[in-house]
Amino acid sequence: MMKNSEERGEARSSGYALFDLDQTIVPWDTQLSFCNYVLKREPLRRLHVLGLLPFLPWTKVLGADGMKRVFLNYLALMDVEALDQYAKDFVDELFPEGMYSEVLEIVKEHKDAGRLTILNSASPDVWVKYLSEKMGFDFYYGTRVEIDKRVSFFPDLTGGNNKGANKLGRMRPHFPEGWKDGEVLKDSYGYSDSHADIPMLDICEHNTMVHPTDKLIEYGTKRGWETITPKRPTKGRLQFGWACFKQAIGAY
Repeated sequence: MMKNSEERGEARSSGYALFDLDQTIVPWDTQLSFCNYVLKREPLRRLHVLGLLPFLPWTKVLGADGMKRVFLNYLALMDVEALDQYAKDFVDELFPEGMYSEVLEIVKEHKDAGRLTILNSASPDVWVKYLSEKMGFDFYYGTRVEIDKRVSFFPDLTGGNNKGANKLGRMRPHFPEGWKDGEVLKDSYGYSDSHADIPMLDICEHNTMVHPTDKLIEYGTKRGWETITPKRPTKGRLQFGWACFKQAIGAY
C-alpha cells in the first residue's frame, strides 16, 4: 500500500524507480491544471490573478518558495474538507486519460520487477498523494502546504519547496543504511523532464528524460541518458505557454 510522505520507509535492496510528476508523468504542471479545475468551479477565485500581478516583478527576490505561496492564494479561505474533495475529484478526472500512458506503463514495469517506486514532486501533496495512490506508487513526496481548518493567505510550506536537493533529503529513509549524498543506488532508475531534478537523477544508474529542458538535454546527453517524447496535448512552446496561462486563470 502507498505510504504518505510522513512515514519512514525501510530500505530495500531490490532496486529503485524514482519519478518526477509534472511534465514527466503528466504533460502539464499540475499546480496550474488543479488551479484551472478549481477556478472553473468557483469563478470568483479568478480574482487571485489581481493579487498575483504585483508580485511578478519580485519573482527573483521571492524565489520558488515565495512565489508558490503567492500563487496558492487562489485557494485562500477554502475549507480543508472541500479542498480535499476537489483534489480527489481532480485526480479521478485526470487519471489515466490525462497522463502519459507510456510512462504509466513504465511505472507498472518497475513495480512488477519489485523495485521500490517513489513519486517525488514539487507540486503540493494535496493532490500528489491521490495521484500516487492511483498509480500504485510505494511512497510519494510533494511540497507540504501548511493547512489548518481553512487555507490561509500565503500558506507556509513546511520544509520548503520540494525541489532539487530537497527531494533527496525526503527520500533518504528509503535508501540503504550508510548511504552518502551523491552515491549511486544499485539497480536504480530515474525519470524527469527538468534539470532541477539532476540531484535525483545523479544517484540513479539509469535515467530517462521526458521532453527534457534544454539544460537537462545538455547534461544528460553527455552521460548517455535516454530520451522519450510521448505525444503532448499541445504543439510547441508557444501553444504550451498559452495553455498554461489559460489554466492559471481558469479558462482552459
